[in-house]
Amino acid sequence: MKDVQEWLGHADYTLTANTYSHVDMTEKVRMANKVGDKLSFTV
Repeated sequence: MKDVQEWLGHADYTLTANTYSHVDMTEKVRMANKVGDKLSFTV
């Protein structure tokens, strides 16, 4: 990501990261399931 920042001339790494990185739907579902597993409990 740092290379992309420099190549594009962005002064701020955060701008590059927020613009060019993302989480696809499969990863969002995986993360939600993982959090749900941690928050759920059996009575």
